[in-house]
Amino acid sequence: MMQRLLNRIRDVAGADATRPAFTGPSRTVSYQELLSHVTEISSELEALGVRRLGIYADNSIDWALIDIAATAANIVVVPIPLFFSKAQIQHLCHVSNLDTVFSDQHFPLPWSMKTPAKATIGNYIKSSPTATQEAGIGANPLSFNKITFTSGSTGAPKGACLTTDTLLTIANSLAAALASTKLGAHLCLLPFSTLLENVAGIYLPLWMGRTVYVDSPEQLGLLSNHQFNAETFSQKIQTTAAESVILLPQMLRDILESDSITLLSSLKFVAVGGGKVAPELLHRADKLGLSVFEGYGLTECGSCVALNTPEANCIGSVGKPLPHAQVRIADDGEIWVTGAAMQGYLSNESLLSEIATGDAGHLDANGFLHVTGRIKNTLVSSFGRNISPEWVEAELLSVREIEQAIVFGEAQPSLSAVLVISNEVSDPQLNLMIQEMNSKLPDYARIMSWVRTDQRFSTEDGTMTETGKPRRETIAKRYETASRQSGR
Repeated sequence: MMQRLLNRIRDVAGADATRPAFTGPSRTVSYQELLSHVTEISSELEALGVRRLGIYADNSIDWALIDIAATAANIVVVPIPLFFSKAQIQHLCHVSNLDTVFSDQHFPLPWSMKTPAKATIGNYIKSSPTATQEAGIGANPLSFNKITFTSGSTGAPKGACLTTDTLLTIANSLAAALASTKLGAHLCLLPFSTLLENVAGIYLPLWMGRTVYVDSPEQLGLLSNHQFNAETFSQKIQTTAAESVILLPQMLRDILESDSITLLSSLKFVAVGGGKVAPELLHRADKLGLSVFEGYGLTECGSCVALNTPEANCIGSVGKPLPHAQVRIADDGEIWVTGAAMQGYLSNESLLSEIATGDAGHLDANGFLHVTGRIKNTLVSSFGRNISPEWVEAELLSVREIEQAIVFGEAQPSLSAVLVISNEVSDPQLNLMIQEMNSKLPDYARIMSWVRTDQRFSTEDGTMTETGKPRRETIAKRYETASRQSGR
């Protein structure tokens, strides 16, 4: 329960009431003030009769305060990603039976605005009784505190049901793994609707008695789901002197290719996850003096399963399983996790003890977990070799000039790729780059044909999901004729 976190906050406030819990460009909230705000907001939500609360807002201190206060009041919290379409938001509200949404901006559904928030900047928006009744979803006998929605491969978002106890167990596990780092302020870059930033960016620093720096992701350089300004981000790190941050692989790549590495001297721990990271990028970061540690997790397991740390770091792996997580590898190579599990997807809740991740991998002799790709994405060549496209794609992305890469080769004698690359690089130059990369791979995993484009894959053109994963079938159809060309 959230009481575990509030007790930790009280301990910090008792030792140093003025210590900043949250800070932003125009506001700071101390640990003592945090407790007062949580009490005030909880009372306000209870007075409004809120049972299930959506949060449709940009990253802000208010977002975090409402999340903690609502959970403390035993209200189910449902973060609503700002990038969801109107249809997806409508689906989310319907299946989760939301009765209230906190928003700091226009809400796309015709709900009626009610009492303005007293302790926060924004408004509570109520659904009509008719709309709630039409949803026809009663209270579930299982108890959960947070519903986190993911896009789903079909575009219909799925809600993973999680308990606060599970999430705080993970925060405690991460705190134990990072205890020796003595980290200071954490800068929240990813949207709070992303469970990883919610847990590791809010709960974890507060659990450790640290300060959380909060601002709009756009002001920190994250302009959209596929646009990141490394210079803006680096300048903000220098200004805030933040010591930790969570990045996605493309963000790390952009930072390493920028001219602003020297502005990141305050960073002591950069966690990177959300996709396969090329070992070459991690080695490059290390040479530049940037402390980057790859990790692994998924929403269904409460966001974090394994993490490299300064005491136990193996580049090429996603780290050792965290203290709360037990990992086993099934006969088909799939990773299964126990120790922190969701209570099923919304409308199909169940008590789960083990999660099938859908990821392929293995544990090495030293206990480090290696993730090689998605089980369903595994290619089987016409010569019978099983190949993870994510593995080869990560190697392609270690070539600086290649911005994006998607690999194909099911039932084919060799692999092909669609590459996003600028027109400044000629075909002969690109061919030499690929030949050099191929020399580092076994023959069955080499790229023997490719097609290039200067149009980045994106959500707008339907080639990427809202969470940044490639729609492989869409890309394959779009470039089907070109990708058959060989002899490059």
